[in-house]
Amino acid sequence: MKNSKVQIYKGNFLPIPFDAQIREDPTLRERLKAHLSEKYNELRPEIHVSDLVFCLRKSAFQKLNPKPVDDQSLSFFTAGRGHHDILEGLHGAEKEKEIRYEGVVGHIDIFENEPIEIKTTRSFQREVKRHWILQLGYYCAMLNKNEGKLIILYLFPKKQPEKEKDGFLIETYSIHFNDLEIIRKDLLQRRDQLIKALEKKDPMSAPKTEEEWLCRACPYREECGGEK
Repeated sequence: MKNSKVQIYKGNFLPIPFDAQIREDPTLRERLKAHLSEKYNELRPEIHVSDLVFCLRKSAFQKLNPKPVDDQSLSFFTAGRGHHDILEGLHGAEKEKEIRYEGVVGHIDIFENEPIEIKTTRSFQREVKRHWILQLGYYCAMLNKNEGKLIILYLFPKKQPEKEKDGFLIETYSIHFNDLEIIRKDLLQRRDQLIKALEKKDPMSAPKTEEEWLCRACPYREECGGEK
């Protein structure tokens, strides 16, 4: 196989005590991409909490007309999964706990008498996002637990580093949900809306998200046509 690029580095150019030839390895790259694509494109026929947290219409499209994850999203998923594994392992509690409630499946990052969710974000903003609270609330309602915890790993420091508390880019929160019954009703309502769209084989009948940032990167934006 012809190499697309060959660079020869000598000690004069890099601080290493030997000569080195560095060649791109497209075969290894494609093997990695194929393995990761197979993992992240695996079809999940059941209704998962993650199907209900964001856009129900997108979830219906994904189940009825699945598309492969694009390369950039694949890279982001892989990086996020790696950070999750490290934090889950360090915590020492039960990890990746599967729970089920009324036909909905959930996978909790860490369980230690209460659900603990890990989130990684590339955002410079230090904020607790709505969909993180929604997901954690669903887990608490499914488990009949009023308390849950959130671990947020910020991959980048603030644009104004002096405003950071310190150099540790992880923030943690305890969250108390006052009325689990309201959360359960919301969970089951969204479950039913998604199931109805799947039974009709009509993704457009499922509600669309109101959050425009989700639409901008949605792989089904063209099929959705921008309709509410």
